[in-house]
Amino acid sequence: MNKKLYSKVPRPLVTEEMITFTEKEKSLKYLVTAEDMQDGDEIVLVINFFEKNSLKDGMKTADFRTFFTEEDYITQDLSKTNSKWLTAGLWNLLDIGYYSGEKQEAVVYTSNDLKKISNYFRKYETSYDKSALSKVYTFQEKVRQKRLEKRHKKETDPIDELMKQVLPVPKDFEEWVHEDAMSFSQYLFYTPTDKNKAVCECSYCRAETVVDRKDIRLRNNEKGVCPSCGKKVTHKVKGKLPYRISDQCWVVYIQQTEKGFIWRYFHIQRHFERSEVPRYKDSYSEYSRTFYSFDRKGMRSNSYEYTQFKQTGVTRWCHDEGRINCGLCTLYPGNLPQAWEHTPMKYSALEVLSRNIPSCSLHYEWGIKRYLKFSKLEWLCKMGLNSLAKAVINERGDYTTSQRINLNGQTIYDILKLTKLNTQILQKIDGDTDALRLLQVAQSKGIIFKPQQLKEYNETFGCNTELLRSTKRKVSLHKLVRYITKESEKYPIGEEGGCHRYAYHRYTERLDPRIEKKQNMAKDWLEYIEWCKELKYDLNNMFIYMPNNFKKVHDRVAKEYQALKDKKAAAEKRRIEKEAKKRMEQTKKAMEEILAKSEGVDAFSIKGKGLVLVIPRNGEEIKAEGSALHHCVGTYVDKIARGETSIFFIRKTETPEKPYYTMEWRDNKVQQCRGFKQCNMTPEVKAFTEVFAKKMKESIEKQTA
Repeated sequence: MNKKLYSKVPRPLVTEEMITFTEKEKSLKYLVTAEDMQDGDEIVLVINFFEKNSLKDGMKTADFRTFFTEEDYITQDLSKTNSKWLTAGLWNLLDIGYYSGEKQEAVVYTSNDLKKISNYFRKYETSYDKSALSKVYTFQEKVRQKRLEKRHKKETDPIDELMKQVLPVPKDFEEWVHEDAMSFSQYLFYTPTDKNKAVCECSYCRAETVVDRKDIRLRNNEKGVCPSCGKKVTHKVKGKLPYRISDQCWVVYIQQTEKGFIWRYFHIQRHFERSEVPRYKDSYSEYSRTFYSFDRKGMRSNSYEYTQFKQTGVTRWCHDEGRINCGLCTLYPGNLPQAWEHTPMKYSALEVLSRNIPSCSLHYEWGIKRYLKFSKLEWLCKMGLNSLAKAVINERGDYTTSQRINLNGQTIYDILKLTKLNTQILQKIDGDTDALRLLQVAQSKGIIFKPQQLKEYNETFGCNTELLRSTKRKVSLHKLVRYITKESEKYPIGEEGGCHRYAYHRYTERLDPRIEKKQNMAKDWLEYIEWCKELKYDLNNMFIYMPNNFKKVHDRVAKEYQALKDKKAAAEKRRIEKEAKKRMEQTKKAMEEILAKSEGVDAFSIKGKGLVLVIPRNGEEIKAEGSALHHCVGTYVDKIARGETSIFFIRKTETPEKPYYTMEWRDNKVQQCRGFKQCNMTPEVKAFTEVFAKKMKESIEKQTA
């Protein structure tokens, strides 16, 4: 737009006829005129807007005028001495409606003005409104849309250029998703036929077999293996199937680039529809890409997500704004380490970790920064310490892992703080940080665990090192674990949480109900032992220490323990009431004595029970009082100076200079009286403050009488 030329165009002037016209139109806000001008070979339409209120105030020119070409427009604000150029639409600037109707806020002045506007914008006429000003609105909207698209292209074109590097995923990626990444989503659907038989169908191999339940344990939601193909499966009884089982996970494919690699997130979904023979269908979509590059300055990354672009309704690759949560994922190892061979991640061994735990979701992307800081992460992956490697990668803001693993260690034994033998035990069970901590404590106490014993203890009690250290156990840890394993068979999972509440796996494999039952019972058993101690039960008796039918015994002892608590609470209540009654009597007696000794004197001269009132002389004394008694009276100095409150000292007669209690008098009553470290009043001090309050009220009543 030729602003320089447009600025030289004389400003349109108002006439007396125009003023008279505006006065007649009650709903009118702006009077509109139009004129043509030449800009080279192009005709420019100029529309002027005269505000009615400005004309009343004596304005001689238009408030705004807009210059229109066939492709663009620009508005000049004439209401100020130094005119300002604006690109907003007229109806946003003027705050008026643009449709024709009975109430017209903007009126074209003459038929000649109306003809000029209509002819210039003839092709923008709409079927629902043929008024001249609505054509202007339609034109401006199209121009604004073109401007917006131009701005958007500045952002989208570089992204589109970058996305040209992305290649299709290989076929074996899809096979890996089906076989490994979603391996946790395999089921053995079974239907009991009689007491000891069941018909089973595997969702993986589709084989239908009749099994003897004496040989194969079948429980709804428990883990097992398919009797036909040997795949790990989750048992599902057909009679309890939900309408649909929807399993999901995020997987990552890494693609090599010249300067680094692309980290690509795919969302995988598997649906099992309820039917006579449940079948599943896999689908996957890519939602996020991160471009990593490496140079002398270090690592750089730019993330993008597939989502709606700026409320345009167009779904495409955009800058990552964190709208897609895809952190927990599994990593495709098929093209690693070749895909990042020329980057610092070449020896990270994350592909080894992914092969070891293919269906386990973790924050692999965090593993990039973690490996660059802790390169010995490679050792954990290659030694098969997958759970520890997972804990190191996933750690963010939680220092539990850092406390249990020495990240500055030079050897694997220094890192784990374990001997060679205990390191091998941890390897055999792929122990997590809890198992590591248990081994560290057991090592310090001289306790020797076998791999299976450590695994079972960890599954049952978690990282309970207090039980490990305890010297008051009546049986060995291994016998205790076996007892809980046996008793938990008929133990309820619990109302809060638990596998029975979910019909699907969402991003991660759920816990086996047998382990959850053991954990629930272990917590209840530890609680039960504490109750028995309170109830003075003989824990040397094994029938009490490890009772049969534990759940029934636990509930009975819980009632007894609650009854004991209620009895103690009632006794404590009676003790408090008795103590309060005693203090009231002491206070009453002390008050009578102080009143007798203070008869005929004012409130500031009372004495008795070895107490005397002292009036502070200045703010320094008040601050010293607060410092000596460790309370906040020193902060009241400003309030005292403003007359908002008063402070007095209560001292012992034999030591009137030593701080004892501090009293605040405000609104004609004692607000508080505190001793050393905010302690409450003794009966004598309480009586002293009540006598002081009584004397003060008597004095106030005499003055107002």
